[in-house]
Amino acid sequence: MTDTRRRVKVYTLNEDRQWDDRGTGHVSSGYVERLKGMSLLVRAESDGSLLLESKINPNTAYQKQQEDEKFLTDLFAQLTDEATDEEKRQELVNFLKEFCAFSQTLQPQNRDAFFKTLSNMGILPALEVILGMDDTQVRSAATDIFSYLVEYNPSMVREFVMQEAQQNDDVSKKLTEQKITNKDILLINLIIEHMICDTDPELGGAVQLMGLLRTLVDPENMLATANKTEKTEFLGFFYKHCMHVLTAPLLANTTEDKPSKDDFQTAQLLALVLELLTFCVEHHTYHIKNYIINKDILRRVLVLMASKHAFLALCALRFKRKIIGLKDEFYNRYIMKSFLFEPVVKAFLNNGSRYNLMNSAIIEMFEFIRVEDIKSLTAHVIENYWKALEDVDYVQTFKGLKLRFEQQRERQDNPKLDSMRSILRNHRYRRDARTLEDEEEMWFNTDEDDMEDGEAVVSPSDKTKNDDDIMDPISKFMERKKLKESEEKEVLLKTNLSGRQSPSFKLSLSSGTKTSLTSQSPATNLPGSPGSPGSPGSPGSPGSVPKSASQTAAITTKGGLVGLVDYPDDDEDDDEDEDKEDTQPLSKKAKFES
Repeated sequence: MTDTRRRVKVYTLNEDRQWDDRGTGHVSSGYVERLKGMSLLVRAESDGSLLLESKINPNTAYQKQQEDEKFLTDLFAQLTDEATDEEKRQELVNFLKEFCAFSQTLQPQNRDAFFKTLSNMGILPALEVILGMDDTQVRSAATDIFSYLVEYNPSMVREFVMQEAQQNDDVSKKLTEQKITNKDILLINLIIEHMICDTDPELGGAVQLMGLLRTLVDPENMLATANKTEKTEFLGFFYKHCMHVLTAPLLANTTEDKPSKDDFQTAQLLALVLELLTFCVEHHTYHIKNYIINKDILRRVLVLMASKHAFLALCALRFKRKIIGLKDEFYNRYIMKSFLFEPVVKAFLNNGSRYNLMNSAIIEMFEFIRVEDIKSLTAHVIENYWKALEDVDYVQTFKGLKLRFEQQRERQDNPKLDSMRSILRNHRYRRDARTLEDEEEMWFNTDEDDMEDGEAVVSPSDKTKNDDDIMDPISKFMERKKLKESEEKEVLLKTNLSGRQSPSFKLSLSSGTKTSLTSQSPATNLPGSPGSPGSPGSPGSPGSVPKSASQTAAITTKGGLVGLVDYPDDDEDDDEDEDKEDTQPLSKKAKFES
């Protein structure tokens, strides 16, 4: 059966104020008759003997220890004393680590009191000493303790390191001949050095420390008061005293055109450094910009584009992409002045036609420049690297950049072009309301059959309008009206030539439509037909046929049957209908058979 009791280590304070190890056991609670109450019991895991028996009081034993300043003072004194045995120091560090881990289970108010007490008792100076020791296990436990402090209150850690730096500056002024560099004594620089010197092949400790550094330099958790701004003060301190330590491995490995060391562990370390620098570019606008430009950091970073490790080259490219994404002209001028697109173009050409992450990332960077229309970078790329990129045709990015460049140059050569385009644009879209009404009427009067198959459906105004020649809409409307009247007269003339009474056509023809009389009912040529004199359908004939039985004739346009013939009852109606303008649109392909 699995033992669910918590495993603990028990220490007791002897008469010499030293901690004695009583052993490891399992803790439980139960009612003890002798103590008259619930008690905390610890029994040894080896033989089950009783290591601790303590009555549980309303104030816990841990709360008592927080209030015991003498206990913490002795603990930190033994940790930092060089005479302390290494094994003893390791036990004390592990105890402090478990002590901090247990604090995570406390209520927020008690946890605040716990960490404030640790800070007042000097836990940060003690950690600084422990981190400088050679024992890797002790340093690892000290790193875990430091992470608890940073996660709890990063401002407390920042305040300590800034005070420490001020003290060191004061000391260095007095000891100019024996000056001690800041990186040897500052706590934050010790953290950076341990990250850089991590011997773990997987760099597990370095990853943890990099996360702590990112928390410390994150402006989102910095405080701002009426009297001071923590962001301004701490970032000023960090870029003055610590940034050179962080970038030291990068600068040391990029003195030539390719990385001096390109093994896997070094590449992993530089990738961590670049990740932190990229974070700084995104969140520290002023300080990181000055540091990059003054120290020529981007040029050094782009040397890593020649690394055999793709992940490191991509980290370098992402660093530059983050800078370009800011669209800051200070950065852009620095990039153009130093021709810092050259390593990127070389990497792109060396990658060849392989479709991989490197190819996509580089194209995306140039596409961003094109889409965002960063004019200075567009001109720089085309003027200096177009010959190398003009043959790339599987994407339109570089041709699009060239087009942007040509348009930009055209606007510079013809400054009046933009104003002219603006005038044409306003003339095109600001149309008179009456014009819209006339065009809508003509649009709805147009038969879909008039259009050939595959012809785009566009407004009549769009067919005839252009930027150089815009006709008066009123004159166009009158022109279409005259054309319609002439076509109607032509149809009437043809029907009169057939030797019968001319029928009345009720048509509404769109402009440009050609009509022709294709067929009439055979009854129109026979005696007695409605159109012949003396026929039953003629006026005054005794055997006149009702209107519903009258014959029909179809009028064909370019697209098919679009009209019908209506035979009136008397000649007077014919004369009146010919004088009337009926504006109703035609039915599509209407056909009435007798």
